[in-house]
Amino acid sequence: MAKFHSYYVLCPLIDQKSFLGVTENRENENIIVTLGRNVVNKYRLSDQKQIAGWTSKDHITSAIIYDKEKQCYAGIFNKNTIKMWTSEEDNLDKLKKYKFSANISKLIPFVNGSNKTSIIIFENGNCASLTYGIDNRKTFEVKSFIKDTDTLVDVIAYSVKNKDYICHVVKNQKGRYEIINCPLRDELGDLEMAKLNRVKVTRTEQQFVVGYLLSSHNYQVYFLCKCVFIRSAVWPLRNDSKMTAYNLLSKSWNTVGTVPWINTQSGVSLAWMGESHLILFGSNLDQDGAIIVAYNTVLGVGSCRYPMKMYTEGAKLYCFNGRIILEASNHIGMLPYILETDRNLSSLLGSHDITLDNSTEIADWDSPVELLFKVNDDLRDLLKVGISERSICAQTIPQLLENNDFRIVFRTIKEFTDIPESILILVLKYSINIINPDNIDVMNEELFTNLCQCKKDSKKEVIMSKARFELLNYVLQISFSDALIIPYIKNSLTLDEVLFLMTYIGYLLMESDKIFHYESKLYDWCALLIDSFYQQYVMTNDVKVAYVLEKTRAVVTNLTEKLYSINSIMPSLNKLVNGKPVSEPKDKTSYSIEILKI
Repeated sequence: MAKFHSYYVLCPLIDQKSFLGVTENRENENIIVTLGRNVVNKYRLSDQKQIAGWTSKDHITSAIIYDKEKQCYAGIFNKNTIKMWTSEEDNLDKLKKYKFSANISKLIPFVNGSNKTSIIIFENGNCASLTYGIDNRKTFEVKSFIKDTDTLVDVIAYSVKNKDYICHVVKNQKGRYEIINCPLRDELGDLEMAKLNRVKVTRTEQQFVVGYLLSSHNYQVYFLCKCVFIRSAVWPLRNDSKMTAYNLLSKSWNTVGTVPWINTQSGVSLAWMGESHLILFGSNLDQDGAIIVAYNTVLGVGSCRYPMKMYTEGAKLYCFNGRIILEASNHIGMLPYILETDRNLSSLLGSHDITLDNSTEIADWDSPVELLFKVNDDLRDLLKVGISERSICAQTIPQLLENNDFRIVFRTIKEFTDIPESILILVLKYSINIINPDNIDVMNEELFTNLCQCKKDSKKEVIMSKARFELLNYVLQISFSDALIIPYIKNSLTLDEVLFLMTYIGYLLMESDKIFHYESKLYDWCALLIDSFYQQYVMTNDVKVAYVLEKTRAVVTNLTEKLYSINSIMPSLNKLVNGKPVSEPKDKTSYSIEILKI
Protein backbone atom coordinates (compact mmCIF):
# COMPACT_ATOMS: atom_id res chain seq x y z
CA MET A 1 0.00 0.00 0.00
CA ALA A 2 1.06 3.60 -0.50
CA LYS A 3 1.39 6.29 2.14
CA PHE A 4 1.87 10.02 1.59
CA HIS A 5 3.87 12.43 3.74
CA SER A 6 3.72 16.23 3.87
CA TYR A 7 3.62 18.33 0.70
CA TYR A 8 6.17 21.11 0.24
CA VAL A 9 7.47 23.45 -2.46
CA LEU A 10 10.59 22.61 -4.46
CA CYS A 11 10.90 25.87 -6.40
CA PRO A 12 8.69 28.64 -7.82
CA LEU A 13 7.56 28.61 -11.45
CA ILE A 14 8.57 31.38 -13.81
CA ASP A 15 5.65 30.78 -16.15
CA GLN A 16 3.38 27.76 -16.31
CA LYS A 17 3.17 27.83 -20.11
CA SER A 18 6.95 27.88 -20.57
CA PHE A 19 7.67 25.09 -18.05
CA LEU A 20 9.15 22.16 -20.01
CA GLY A 21 9.53 19.37 -17.48
CA VAL A 22 11.65 17.48 -14.94
CA THR A 23 14.18 14.73 -15.73
CA GLU A 24 16.53 12.49 -13.77
CA ASN A 25 20.13 13.48 -13.17
CA ARG A 26 23.18 11.25 -12.88
CA GLU A 27 22.67 11.10 -9.10
CA ASN A 28 19.30 9.82 -7.90
CA GLU A 29 19.09 12.56 -5.27
CA ASN A 30 19.23 15.31 -7.90
CA ILE A 31 16.82 16.29 -10.65
CA ILE A 32 17.00 18.63 -13.66
CA VAL A 33 14.20 21.20 -13.83
CA THR A 34 13.74 23.06 -17.12
CA LEU A 35 11.88 26.04 -15.67
CA GLY A 36 11.46 28.02 -18.86
CA ARG A 37 12.64 28.76 -22.35
CA ASN A 38 15.91 30.16 -21.06
CA VAL A 39 16.46 28.72 -17.55
CA VAL A 40 17.61 25.27 -16.39
CA ASN A 41 18.30 24.45 -12.74
CA LYS A 42 19.47 21.39 -10.87
CA TYR A 43 17.97 20.69 -7.44
CA ARG A 44 18.75 18.31 -4.61
CA LEU A 45 15.59 16.55 -3.45
CA SER A 46 16.67 15.94 0.14
CA ASP A 47 16.88 19.63 1.11
CA GLN A 48 15.30 21.34 -1.95
CA LYS A 49 18.47 23.34 -2.61
CA GLN A 50 19.56 24.52 -6.04
CA ILE A 51 23.03 23.10 -6.67
CA ALA A 52 23.52 24.24 -10.28
CA GLY A 53 21.89 26.34 -12.96
CA TRP A 54 22.29 27.59 -16.51
CA THR A 55 20.73 30.26 -18.70
CA SER A 56 20.61 30.54 -22.49
CA LYS A 57 19.77 33.22 -25.02
CA ASP A 58 18.58 30.54 -27.44
CA HIS A 59 15.13 29.17 -26.66
CA ILE A 60 15.05 25.75 -25.00
CA THR A 61 12.22 23.77 -26.58
CA SER A 62 12.29 20.50 -24.62
CA ALA A 63 13.27 19.26 -21.18
CA ILE A 64 17.03 19.01 -20.63
CA ILE A 65 18.29 15.46 -20.01
CA TYR A 66 21.48 13.82 -18.74
CA ASP A 67 23.07 11.43 -21.26
CA LYS A 68 24.83 8.61 -19.42
CA GLU A 69 26.82 7.51 -22.46
CA LYS A 70 28.49 10.86 -23.04
CA GLN A 71 28.20 11.82 -19.33
CA CYS A 72 26.91 15.26 -20.15
CA TYR A 73 23.72 17.29 -20.35
CA ALA A 74 21.87 17.56 -23.64
CA GLY A 75 19.05 19.79 -24.77
CA ILE A 76 17.09 20.98 -27.79
CA PHE A 77 17.31 24.64 -28.75
CA ASN A 78 15.11 26.45 -31.28
CA LYS A 79 13.45 23.08 -32.14
CA ASN A 80 16.21 21.94 -34.51
CA THR A 81 19.50 22.33 -32.63
CA ILE A 82 21.13 20.11 -30.01
CA LYS A 83 23.72 21.32 -27.51
CA MET A 84 25.68 19.27 -24.99
CA TRP A 85 27.63 20.43 -21.94
CA THR A 86 29.09 19.29 -18.62
CA SER A 87 28.57 20.57 -15.08
CA GLU A 88 31.61 22.82 -15.35
CA GLU A 89 30.11 24.87 -18.19
CA ASP A 90 28.63 28.21 -17.17
CA ASN A 91 27.69 29.72 -20.55
CA LEU A 92 25.38 27.76 -22.85
CA ASP A 93 25.61 30.35 -25.63
CA LYS A 94 29.22 29.42 -26.43
CA LEU A 95 28.56 25.72 -26.87
CA LYS A 96 28.89 23.87 -30.17
CA LYS A 97 25.60 23.60 -32.06
CA TYR A 98 24.39 20.50 -33.90
CA LYS A 99 21.69 21.64 -36.30
CA PHE A 100 19.20 19.24 -37.93
CA SER A 101 17.07 19.59 -41.03
CA ALA A 102 13.90 18.44 -39.23
CA ASN A 103 12.30 19.72 -36.05
CA ILE A 104 12.99 17.72 -32.89
CA SER A 105 10.27 16.95 -30.36
CA LYS A 106 12.28 15.71 -27.37
CA LEU A 107 15.25 13.69 -26.13
CA ILE A 108 14.70 10.45 -24.21
CA PRO A 109 17.40 9.13 -21.84
CA PHE A 110 17.56 5.39 -22.42
CA VAL A 111 19.60 2.60 -20.81
CA ASN A 112 19.61 -0.98 -22.08
CA GLY A 113 22.42 -3.05 -20.58
CA SER A 114 25.71 -1.55 -21.67
CA ASN A 115 23.89 0.67 -24.18
CA LYS A 116 23.27 4.01 -22.46
CA THR A 117 22.68 6.28 -25.42
CA SER A 118 19.79 8.73 -25.53
CA ILE A 119 17.26 8.81 -28.35
CA ILE A 120 16.26 11.78 -30.51
CA ILE A 121 12.51 11.96 -31.20
CA PHE A 122 11.54 14.08 -34.21
CA GLU A 123 8.19 15.82 -34.52
CA ASN A 124 7.19 13.57 -37.42
CA GLY A 125 7.59 10.48 -35.18
CA ASN A 126 10.90 9.19 -36.47
CA CYS A 127 13.89 8.78 -34.19
CA ALA A 128 17.62 8.11 -34.02
CA SER A 129 20.21 7.50 -31.35
CA LEU A 130 21.89 10.66 -30.07
CA THR A 131 25.35 9.60 -31.20
CA TYR A 132 24.30 8.41 -34.66
CA GLY A 133 21.96 11.34 -35.19
CA ILE A 134 24.63 13.95 -34.43
CA ASP A 135 27.30 12.24 -36.51
CA ASN A 136 24.97 11.85 -39.53
CA ARG A 137 22.70 14.86 -39.08
CA LYS A 138 23.47 16.21 -42.56
CA THR A 139 22.76 12.95 -44.40
CA PHE A 140 20.17 11.37 -42.07
CA GLU A 141 16.81 11.00 -43.84
CA VAL A 142 13.95 11.72 -41.46
CA LYS A 143 10.99 9.79 -42.86
CA SER A 144 7.58 10.69 -41.52
CA PHE A 145 4.92 8.09 -40.66
CA ILE A 146 2.55 10.49 -38.84
CA LYS A 147 0.05 12.58 -40.77
CA ASP A 148 0.46 16.33 -40.75
CA THR A 149 -2.94 16.68 -39.09
CA ASP A 150 -2.04 14.25 -36.28
CA THR A 151 -0.38 15.24 -33.01
CA LEU A 152 2.37 13.27 -31.29
CA VAL A 153 1.04 13.09 -27.71
CA ASP A 154 3.83 11.15 -25.99
CA VAL A 155 6.55 8.59 -26.66
CA ILE A 156 8.63 6.13 -24.64
CA ALA A 157 11.50 3.73 -25.29
CA TYR A 158 11.73 0.29 -23.71
CA SER A 159 13.64 -2.93 -24.16
CA VAL A 160 12.60 -6.59 -24.27
CA LYS A 161 15.23 -9.35 -24.53
CA ASN A 162 17.93 -6.86 -25.53
CA LYS A 163 15.74 -5.52 -28.33
CA ASP A 164 14.83 -1.84 -28.20
CA TYR A 165 11.38 -0.51 -29.05
CA ILE A 166 9.68 2.85 -29.42
CA CYS A 167 6.02 3.42 -28.60
CA HIS A 168 4.09 6.52 -29.70
CA VAL A 169 0.64 7.74 -28.79
CA VAL A 170 -0.86 9.86 -31.60
CA LYS A 171 -4.05 11.94 -31.54
CA ASN A 172 -5.94 12.99 -34.66
CA GLN A 173 -8.23 15.97 -35.28
CA LYS A 174 -11.32 14.04 -34.18
CA GLY A 175 -9.80 13.27 -30.77
CA ARG A 176 -9.12 9.64 -31.65
CA TYR A 177 -6.00 8.03 -30.17
CA GLU A 178 -3.68 5.53 -31.82
CA ILE A 179 -0.82 3.49 -30.37
CA ILE A 180 2.16 3.02 -32.71
CA ASN A 181 4.79 0.51 -31.68
CA CYS A 182 7.99 -0.24 -33.60
CA PRO A 183 11.38 -1.89 -32.93
CA LEU A 184 14.61 0.07 -33.36
CA ARG A 185 17.58 -0.84 -35.49
CA ASP A 186 20.72 -1.61 -33.51
CA GLU A 187 23.29 1.20 -33.14
CA LEU A 188 21.34 3.48 -35.50
CA GLY A 189 18.36 3.87 -33.20
CA ASP A 190 15.92 4.56 -36.04
CA LEU A 191 12.68 2.72 -36.76
CA GLU A 192 12.32 -0.63 -38.54
CA MET A 193 9.39 0.54 -40.64
CA ALA A 194 8.61 -2.96 -41.89
CA LYS A 195 7.70 -4.06 -38.34
CA LEU A 196 5.66 -1.01 -37.40
CA ASN A 197 2.41 -1.88 -35.57
CA ARG A 198 -0.64 0.38 -35.16
CA VAL A 199 -3.44 -0.12 -32.63
CA LYS A 200 -6.47 2.16 -32.45
CA VAL A 201 -7.91 3.07 -29.05
CA THR A 202 -11.55 2.18 -29.70
CA ARG A 203 -14.30 3.90 -27.73
CA THR A 204 -17.96 4.80 -28.10
CA GLU A 205 -19.21 8.23 -29.04
CA GLN A 206 -20.09 8.87 -25.39
CA GLN A 207 -16.59 8.18 -24.17
CA PHE A 208 -13.45 10.26 -24.40
CA VAL A 209 -9.94 9.89 -23.11
CA VAL A 210 -9.10 12.22 -20.21
CA GLY A 211 -5.70 10.87 -19.23
CA TYR A 212 -2.93 8.60 -20.49
CA LEU A 213 0.41 7.19 -19.47
CA LEU A 214 3.14 5.33 -21.33
CA SER A 215 5.00 3.33 -18.70
CA SER A 216 8.46 1.79 -19.08
CA HIS A 217 11.21 1.04 -16.59
CA ASN A 218 14.81 -0.01 -16.27
CA TYR A 219 14.57 -3.65 -17.32
CA GLN A 220 17.97 -4.34 -16.03
CA VAL A 221 16.47 -4.42 -12.55
CA TYR A 222 13.61 -6.71 -13.38
CA PHE A 223 15.15 -8.54 -16.31
CA LEU A 224 14.29 -12.08 -15.15
CA CYS A 225 10.82 -11.30 -13.91
CA LYS A 226 8.00 -11.66 -16.43
CA CYS A 227 5.79 -9.26 -14.51
CA VAL A 228 8.22 -6.45 -15.33
CA PHE A 229 7.06 -6.51 -18.94
CA ILE A 230 3.50 -5.64 -17.85
CA ARG A 231 4.87 -2.26 -16.84
CA SER A 232 5.53 -1.49 -20.49
CA ALA A 233 1.94 -0.54 -21.18
CA VAL A 234 -0.27 2.32 -22.26
CA TRP A 235 -2.87 3.25 -19.65
CA PRO A 236 -5.77 5.27 -21.12
CA LEU A 237 -8.23 6.59 -18.51
CA ARG A 238 -11.81 7.07 -19.74
CA ASN A 239 -14.45 9.46 -18.52
CA ASP A 240 -16.41 6.64 -16.82
CA SER A 241 -13.50 6.46 -14.38
CA LYS A 242 -12.53 2.97 -15.59
CA MET A 243 -8.93 2.41 -16.51
CA THR A 244 -7.91 -0.02 -19.25
CA ALA A 245 -4.45 -1.17 -20.21
CA TYR A 246 -2.85 -2.23 -23.48
CA ASN A 247 0.03 -4.60 -23.07
CA LEU A 248 2.77 -3.85 -25.58
CA LEU A 249 4.13 -7.40 -25.41
CA SER A 250 0.99 -9.52 -25.59
CA LYS A 251 -0.79 -6.84 -27.68
CA SER A 252 -3.96 -7.28 -25.68
CA TRP A 253 -6.37 -5.05 -23.77
CA ASN A 254 -7.61 -5.54 -20.22
CA THR A 255 -9.67 -3.52 -17.76
CA VAL A 256 -7.70 -2.49 -14.66
CA GLY A 257 -10.54 -1.14 -12.53
CA THR A 258 -12.49 1.90 -11.40
CA VAL A 259 -10.62 5.04 -10.37
CA PRO A 260 -12.04 6.63 -7.17
CA TRP A 261 -12.06 10.16 -5.75
CA ILE A 262 -11.27 11.92 -9.05
CA ASN A 263 -13.69 13.82 -11.28
CA THR A 264 -12.91 12.54 -14.75
CA GLN A 265 -14.88 15.28 -16.47
CA SER A 266 -11.59 17.23 -16.36
CA GLY A 267 -8.16 16.11 -17.53
CA VAL A 268 -6.19 13.71 -15.34
CA SER A 269 -2.39 13.48 -15.15
CA LEU A 270 -0.80 10.05 -14.59
CA ALA A 271 2.66 8.81 -13.63
CA TRP A 272 4.19 5.48 -12.66
CA MET A 273 4.74 5.25 -8.90
CA GLY A 274 6.30 1.79 -8.58
CA GLU A 275 5.28 -1.54 -7.02
CA SER A 276 2.15 -1.86 -9.20
CA HIS A 277 0.97 1.65 -8.32
CA LEU A 278 0.03 4.64 -10.46
CA ILE A 279 -0.17 8.22 -9.24
CA LEU A 280 -3.01 10.39 -10.54
CA PHE A 281 -3.65 14.13 -10.25
CA GLY A 282 -6.99 15.66 -11.13
CA SER A 283 -9.98 17.62 -9.93
CA ASN A 284 -11.85 16.34 -6.87
CA LEU A 285 -15.46 15.18 -7.05
CA ASP A 286 -16.83 18.52 -5.83
CA GLN A 287 -14.74 20.42 -8.41
CA ASP A 288 -13.62 22.90 -5.73
CA GLY A 289 -10.03 21.70 -5.56
CA ALA A 290 -7.64 18.99 -6.67
CA ILE A 291 -6.57 15.60 -5.38
CA ILE A 292 -3.59 13.26 -5.70
CA VAL A 293 -4.50 9.57 -5.74
CA ALA A 294 -2.30 6.48 -5.46
CA TYR A 295 -3.92 3.70 -7.50
CA ASN A 296 -3.15 -0.01 -7.20
CA THR A 297 -3.23 -1.54 -10.69
CA VAL A 298 -3.24 -5.12 -9.39
CA LEU A 299 -6.27 -4.76 -7.11
CA GLY A 300 -7.86 -2.04 -9.23
CA VAL A 301 -8.51 0.24 -6.24
CA GLY A 302 -7.23 3.49 -4.77
CA SER A 303 -4.63 3.10 -2.01
CA CYS A 304 -4.56 6.61 -0.56
CA ARG A 305 -5.25 10.24 -1.49
CA TYR A 306 -3.92 13.71 -0.76
CA PRO A 307 -6.18 16.79 -1.15
CA MET A 308 -4.91 19.91 -2.93
CA LYS A 309 -6.35 23.43 -3.02
CA MET A 310 -5.73 24.24 -6.68
CA TYR A 311 -6.33 22.14 -9.80
CA THR A 312 -4.12 22.69 -12.84
CA GLU A 313 -5.29 21.43 -16.23
CA GLY A 314 -2.66 19.29 -17.94
CA ALA A 315 -0.21 19.48 -15.03
CA LYS A 316 3.04 17.57 -15.54
CA LEU A 317 3.50 14.74 -13.03
CA TYR A 318 6.63 12.71 -12.19
CA CYS A 319 7.93 10.25 -9.60
CA PHE A 320 11.62 10.30 -8.66
CA ASN A 321 13.38 8.61 -5.76
CA GLY A 322 10.30 8.18 -3.56
CA ARG A 323 8.92 11.64 -4.28
CA ILE A 324 6.07 12.89 -6.43
CA ILE A 325 7.00 15.97 -8.46
CA LEU A 326 3.95 18.02 -9.43
CA GLU A 327 3.56 21.10 -11.59
CA ALA A 328 1.23 23.36 -9.61
CA SER A 329 -0.22 26.73 -10.59
CA ASN A 330 2.76 28.84 -9.47
CA HIS A 331 5.38 26.40 -8.20
CA ILE A 332 6.88 22.92 -8.49
CA GLY A 333 5.71 20.84 -5.53
CA MET A 334 7.02 17.67 -3.91
CA LEU A 335 5.12 14.96 -2.05
CA PRO A 336 7.24 12.17 -0.50
CA TYR A 337 5.64 8.74 -0.37
CA ILE A 338 6.26 5.21 0.87
CA LEU A 339 5.23 2.04 -0.94
CA GLU A 340 4.75 -0.96 1.35
CA THR A 341 4.18 -4.35 -0.20
CA ASP A 342 2.85 -5.99 3.00
CA ARG A 343 0.11 -3.76 4.38
CA ASN A 344 -3.45 -4.18 5.62
CA LEU A 345 -6.08 -4.85 3.01
CA SER A 346 -8.52 -3.19 5.40
CA SER A 347 -7.10 0.18 4.38
CA LEU A 348 -8.72 -0.38 0.99
CA LEU A 349 -12.24 -0.27 2.48
CA GLY A 350 -14.30 2.39 0.75
CA SER A 351 -11.62 2.99 -1.85
CA HIS A 352 -13.99 2.66 -4.79
CA ASP A 353 -17.72 2.74 -5.39
CA ILE A 354 -20.00 -0.18 -6.05
CA THR A 355 -20.54 -0.92 -9.72
CA LEU A 356 -23.39 -2.97 -11.14
CA ASP A 357 -22.38 -5.95 -13.24
CA ASN A 358 -25.21 -7.17 -15.44
CA SER A 359 -23.22 -9.97 -17.02
CA THR A 360 -24.52 -13.54 -16.70
CA GLU A 361 -22.47 -16.00 -14.67
CA ILE A 362 -22.52 -19.63 -15.80
CA ALA A 363 -22.37 -22.01 -12.85
CA ASP A 364 -20.10 -25.03 -12.88
CA TRP A 365 -22.19 -27.80 -11.31
CA ASP A 366 -19.32 -30.25 -11.39
CA SER A 367 -17.24 -28.29 -8.87
CA PRO A 368 -16.21 -30.23 -5.72
CA VAL A 369 -18.40 -29.86 -2.64
CA GLU A 370 -15.71 -30.80 -0.14
CA LEU A 371 -13.65 -28.00 1.38
CA LEU A 372 -10.14 -27.72 0.05
CA PHE A 373 -8.67 -26.70 3.44
CA LYS A 374 -8.46 -28.31 6.86
CA VAL A 375 -11.10 -27.27 9.38
CA ASN A 376 -12.62 -28.83 12.50
CA ASP A 377 -16.13 -30.27 12.62
CA ASP A 378 -17.74 -27.29 14.40
CA LEU A 379 -16.50 -24.81 11.83
CA ARG A 380 -17.41 -27.18 9.01
CA ASP A 381 -21.06 -27.17 10.10
CA LEU A 382 -21.15 -23.36 10.16
CA LEU A 383 -19.52 -23.13 6.75
CA LYS A 384 -22.11 -25.46 5.25
CA VAL A 385 -24.85 -23.08 6.42
CA GLY A 386 -23.15 -20.29 4.48
CA ILE A 387 -22.08 -18.06 7.39
CA SER A 388 -19.18 -15.74 6.59
CA GLU A 389 -15.75 -16.38 8.06
CA ARG A 390 -15.88 -13.14 10.05
CA SER A 391 -19.19 -14.14 11.67
CA ILE A 392 -17.96 -17.65 12.42
CA CYS A 393 -14.90 -16.23 14.14
CA ALA A 394 -17.07 -13.92 16.26
CA GLN A 395 -19.25 -16.86 17.35
CA THR A 396 -16.62 -19.50 18.12
CA ILE A 397 -13.63 -17.68 19.65
CA PRO A 398 -15.43 -16.18 22.72
CA GLN A 399 -16.70 -19.65 23.69
CA LEU A 400 -13.19 -21.07 23.44
CA LEU A 401 -11.83 -18.25 25.60
CA GLU A 402 -14.36 -19.13 28.29
CA ASN A 403 -13.12 -22.74 28.28
CA ASN A 404 -9.63 -21.36 29.03
CA ASP A 405 -7.69 -23.75 26.79
CA PHE A 406 -5.16 -21.55 24.99
CA ARG A 407 -3.95 -24.42 22.77
CA ILE A 408 -7.41 -24.84 21.21
CA VAL A 409 -7.71 -21.04 20.90
CA PHE A 410 -4.37 -20.88 19.11
CA ARG A 411 -5.19 -23.80 16.81
CA THR A 412 -8.61 -22.39 15.93
CA ILE A 413 -7.63 -18.78 15.33
CA LYS A 414 -4.93 -19.89 12.89
CA GLU A 415 -7.69 -21.27 10.64
CA PHE A 416 -9.16 -17.78 10.11
CA THR A 417 -7.83 -15.13 7.77
CA ASP A 418 -10.52 -12.49 8.38
CA ILE A 419 -10.66 -11.83 12.14
CA PRO A 420 -12.86 -9.03 13.55
CA GLU A 421 -11.04 -6.36 15.52
CA SER A 422 -13.22 -7.01 18.57
CA ILE A 423 -12.19 -10.69 18.62
CA LEU A 424 -8.56 -9.76 18.03
CA ILE A 425 -8.52 -7.58 21.15
CA LEU A 426 -10.27 -10.29 23.19
CA VAL A 427 -7.59 -12.83 22.23
CA LEU A 428 -4.86 -10.25 22.87
CA LYS A 429 -6.21 -9.53 26.36
CA TYR A 430 -6.52 -13.26 27.04
CA SER A 431 -2.91 -13.86 25.92
CA ILE A 432 -1.57 -11.14 28.21
CA ASN A 433 -3.48 -12.48 31.20
CA ILE A 434 -2.31 -16.09 30.80
CA ILE A 435 1.29 -14.94 30.34
CA ASN A 436 1.25 -12.46 33.22
CA PRO A 437 -1.35 -13.73 35.72
CA ASP A 438 0.46 -12.23 38.71
CA ASN A 439 0.71 -8.78 37.06
CA ILE A 440 4.45 -8.45 37.60
CA ASP A 441 6.06 -5.04 37.82
CA VAL A 442 7.42 -4.08 34.40
CA MET A 443 9.88 -1.76 36.13
CA ASN A 444 11.71 -4.82 37.44
CA GLU A 445 13.83 -5.53 34.37
CA GLU A 446 15.30 -8.78 35.67
CA LEU A 447 11.92 -10.24 36.56
CA PHE A 448 10.38 -9.13 33.26
CA THR A 449 13.29 -10.54 31.23
CA ASN A 450 13.03 -13.89 33.02
CA LEU A 451 9.33 -13.97 32.18
CA CYS A 452 9.97 -13.26 28.48
CA GLN A 453 12.78 -15.84 28.35
CA CYS A 454 10.50 -18.45 29.96
CA LYS A 455 12.81 -19.20 32.87
CA LYS A 456 10.75 -21.63 34.96
CA ASP A 457 11.47 -24.25 37.58
CA SER A 458 10.36 -27.29 35.58
CA LYS A 459 10.65 -28.26 31.92
CA LYS A 460 6.88 -28.61 31.64
CA GLU A 461 6.36 -25.02 32.80
CA VAL A 462 8.94 -23.82 30.28
CA ILE A 463 7.07 -25.55 27.44
CA MET A 464 3.75 -24.12 28.62
CA SER A 465 5.20 -20.62 28.90
CA LYS A 466 6.72 -20.73 25.40
CA ALA A 467 3.40 -21.91 23.97
CA ARG A 468 1.59 -18.97 25.58
CA PHE A 469 4.11 -16.53 24.11
CA GLU A 470 3.64 -18.13 20.68
CA LEU A 471 -0.05 -17.28 20.90
CA LEU A 472 0.74 -13.66 21.79
CA ASN A 473 3.33 -13.36 19.01
CA TYR A 474 0.85 -14.73 16.48
CA VAL A 475 -1.84 -12.27 17.58
CA LEU A 476 0.56 -9.35 17.12
CA GLN A 477 1.06 -10.19 13.43
CA ILE A 478 -2.64 -10.42 12.50
CA SER A 479 -3.81 -7.69 10.10
CA PHE A 480 -6.32 -5.14 11.33
CA SER A 481 -7.85 -1.75 10.58
CA ASP A 482 -6.45 1.13 12.64
CA ALA A 483 -9.73 3.03 12.72
CA LEU A 484 -11.80 0.00 13.78
CA ILE A 485 -9.48 -1.37 16.45
CA ILE A 486 -8.82 1.79 18.50
CA PRO A 487 -12.27 1.82 20.23
CA TYR A 488 -11.83 -1.82 21.31
CA ILE A 489 -8.36 -1.06 22.67
CA LYS A 490 -9.74 1.80 24.77
CA ASN A 491 -12.72 -0.18 26.11
CA SER A 492 -11.20 -3.64 26.61
CA LEU A 493 -7.59 -3.22 27.70
CA THR A 494 -6.50 -1.81 31.05
CA LEU A 495 -3.60 0.58 31.52
CA ASP A 496 -1.47 -2.15 33.14
CA GLU A 497 -2.09 -4.49 30.21
CA VAL A 498 -1.12 -1.77 27.75
CA LEU A 499 2.07 -0.99 29.69
CA PHE A 500 2.95 -4.69 29.76
CA LEU A 501 2.37 -5.00 26.01
CA MET A 502 4.45 -1.91 25.20
CA THR A 503 7.29 -3.22 27.34
CA TYR A 504 7.08 -6.61 25.64
CA ILE A 505 7.16 -5.00 22.17
CA GLY A 506 10.26 -3.06 23.20
CA TYR A 507 11.82 -6.32 24.37
CA LEU A 508 11.07 -8.00 21.02
CA LEU A 509 12.61 -5.12 19.09
CA MET A 510 15.77 -4.71 21.16
CA GLU A 511 16.62 -7.71 23.34
CA SER A 512 15.04 -10.73 21.71
CA ASP A 513 17.26 -12.94 19.56
CA LYS A 514 14.30 -13.94 17.39
CA ILE A 515 13.94 -12.63 13.83
CA PHE A 516 10.46 -11.21 13.21
CA HIS A 517 9.28 -10.83 9.63
CA TYR A 518 6.37 -8.75 10.94
CA GLU A 519 8.51 -6.07 12.58
CA SER A 520 6.46 -3.31 10.96
CA LYS A 521 3.40 -4.72 12.77
CA LEU A 522 5.14 -4.18 16.10
CA TYR A 523 5.66 -0.52 15.21
CA ASP A 524 1.98 -0.25 14.29
CA TRP A 525 0.92 -1.77 17.61
CA CYS A 526 3.19 0.53 19.59
CA ALA A 527 1.82 3.60 17.81
CA LEU A 528 -1.77 2.42 18.37
CA LEU A 529 -1.23 1.85 22.09
CA ILE A 530 0.23 5.32 22.47
CA ASP A 531 -2.63 6.92 20.52
CA SER A 532 -5.37 5.01 22.34
CA PHE A 533 -4.19 5.82 25.88
CA TYR A 534 -2.73 9.24 25.19
CA GLN A 535 -4.92 11.05 27.75
CA GLN A 536 -4.06 8.57 30.51
CA TYR A 537 -0.36 8.99 29.80
CA VAL A 538 -0.60 12.77 29.97
CA MET A 539 -2.87 13.10 33.01
CA THR A 540 -1.43 10.39 35.26
CA ASN A 541 1.61 10.86 37.48
CA ASP A 542 2.30 7.14 37.77
CA VAL A 543 5.98 6.27 37.89
CA LYS A 544 5.33 3.08 35.91
CA VAL A 545 3.82 5.05 33.02
CA ALA A 546 6.80 7.39 32.89
CA TYR A 547 9.17 4.41 33.01
CA VAL A 548 7.48 2.58 30.11
CA LEU A 549 7.30 5.72 27.97
CA GLU A 550 10.96 6.42 28.63
CA LYS A 551 11.85 2.85 27.66
CA THR A 552 9.82 3.24 24.46
CA ARG A 553 11.60 6.49 23.68
CA ALA A 554 14.96 4.78 24.22
CA VAL A 555 13.96 2.00 21.81
CA VAL A 556 12.96 4.51 19.14
CA THR A 557 16.16 6.51 19.69
CA ASN A 558 18.28 3.37 19.42
CA LEU A 559 16.60 2.27 16.20
CA THR A 560 16.95 5.77 14.75
CA GLU A 561 20.66 5.88 15.59
CA LYS A 562 21.11 2.56 13.80
CA LEU A 563 19.47 4.03 10.72
CA TYR A 564 21.81 7.02 10.90
CA SER A 565 24.79 4.67 11.19
CA ILE A 566 23.64 2.70 8.16
CA ASN A 567 23.09 5.94 6.25
CA SER A 568 26.63 7.10 7.05
CA ILE A 569 28.26 3.97 5.62
CA MET A 570 26.02 3.68 2.55
CA PRO A 571 28.34 5.77 0.31
CA SER A 572 31.26 3.47 1.14
CA LEU A 573 29.14 0.37 0.55
CA ASN A 574 27.99 1.71 -2.82
CA LYS A 575 31.60 2.29 -3.82
CA LEU A 576 32.52 -1.27 -2.83
CA VAL A 577 29.58 -2.71 -4.76
CA ASN A 578 30.50 -0.69 -7.86
CA GLY A 579 34.17 -1.67 -7.57
CA LYS A 580 35.38 1.84 -6.77
CA PRO A 581 38.19 2.50 -4.26
CA VAL A 582 37.16 3.80 -0.86
CA SER A 583 39.08 6.94 0.00
CA GLU A 584 40.81 6.74 3.35
CA PRO A 585 40.80 9.83 5.59
CA LYS A 586 44.13 11.58 5.68
CA ASP A 587 45.85 11.72 9.06
CA LYS A 588 46.03 15.22 10.43
CA THR A 589 49.07 15.34 12.71
CA SER A 590 48.98 17.92 15.45
CA TYR A 591 51.80 20.41 15.82
CA SER A 592 52.81 23.29 18.04
CA ILE A 593 54.89 26.43 17.69
CA GLU A 594 57.57 26.62 20.38
CA ILE A 595 59.17 29.96 19.45
CA LEU A 596 57.46 32.75 17.60
CA LYS A 597 59.82 35.52 16.43
CA ILE A 598 58.23 38.79 15.40
